[in-house]
Amino acid sequence: MNSFVKSIVDSYEEQLKSIRHHLHEHPELSFEEYQTAAYIRESLSKMGVAIADGFSGTSTVGVLKGSEPGPCIAFRADIDALPVEEDNDLPYKSKIPGVMHACGHDIHTATLLTFAQILSSRKELVKGTVKFIFQAAEEKLPGGAKTLCEEGVMKDVDYVFGLHCSSGFPLGTVAVTPGAYSAAIGIYEVTVHGKGGHGSSPNTALNPVPVACMVGNSLNQLMAEKKSPTESGVLTVSYINGGQYPNIIPGEVTLGGNIRTLDNTLIQKLFDCVGSVSRGICEGFGLTCDVSTTVGYPAAINVPEYIEVVRTVARDLDYTVYERPDALGGEDFAYYLLEKPGAFFQIGMADPERPITSTPHHNCHFQLDERGFRIGLEMELGLYLRMTGQM
Repeated sequence: MNSFVKSIVDSYEEQLKSIRHHLHEHPELSFEEYQTAAYIRESLSKMGVAIADGFSGTSTVGVLKGSEPGPCIAFRADIDALPVEEDNDLPYKSKIPGVMHACGHDIHTATLLTFAQILSSRKELVKGTVKFIFQAAEEKLPGGAKTLCEEGVMKDVDYVFGLHCSSGFPLGTVAVTPGAYSAAIGIYEVTVHGKGGHGSSPNTALNPVPVACMVGNSLNQLMAEKKSPTESGVLTVSYINGGQYPNIIPGEVTLGGNIRTLDNTLIQKLFDCVGSVSRGICEGFGLTCDVSTTVGYPAAINVPEYIEVVRTVARDLDYTVYERPDALGGEDFAYYLLEKPGAFFQIGMADPERPITSTPHHNCHFQLDERGFRIGLEMELGLYLRMTGQM
């Protein structure tokens, strides 16, 4: 596999970089990726890759069918940028004020477009069907993956794969997580309703401030009580708002925060507890409250069998496999994995000799080592060949 894959990618490396530079110069925010979508669709059409109907918004699904039978394998790239003003001195710096590809989605999109170009020009490699999913709005709830899944993008898919470039791992590494790649994210808000009054006469009011503080302190204890000590998770009380003046007791106080766990069933259990604890405390002091909860993204649960395929392909290509520790970030690739088996993994693109390539994602100085771009392309091609029995 090694020499075959690398020889093919050699011919496309400069094209890959060129596409990425174009996308980096023209970033667009979540759900607003109109020019990006037009560029993707025009590129796919020129390759002879069919564009599937029935998908709304700025997401695009390319479909390539081979002449021989085989599975339907989907590969996903996210296409949106972030509301960040770029502060890099680069020839391909963002031309859009206040918008930047500060997470690497331009690299994901360029990689998948180049992969589509490879397979469309070498149809003998296509066994069955390949779906190229260019997904809008990974960065903003409810996420583009949710809509695509509701519209049936995974209906005929057998396996699904995705990758993310990373400034957290060195060049030449592929980072894998056998279980939960990312956390289930829950957002909650509690509005405590009391009765306003004068600070000199608290007995004539129902002060929601101390009650809201009690609610917040109690919620902070939930995770320790409700999850297993061996499980990862966090409940954060992130804000409390209400009242402005020392002599005025406000009529209501709002507090809220987020919950993150690696267990998709635990999130609802914790939501229920947020409601019961908040209402119980408020009732005890003669107050009421409203509780709202929202599930952001589910946990992205990798299938160990296909993470092992990722490991095998990475080693065959002479890359170091790094076992990535659990992390509580969010990733809407989770929706695809809820429907079909597959894996999501990371490509290390930090150069130890250039510290700026280790700058965290979502940062105005975000950069990666361009030598790492081809690794993602090699991995996609290698995975496809492995999954179709050609290597």
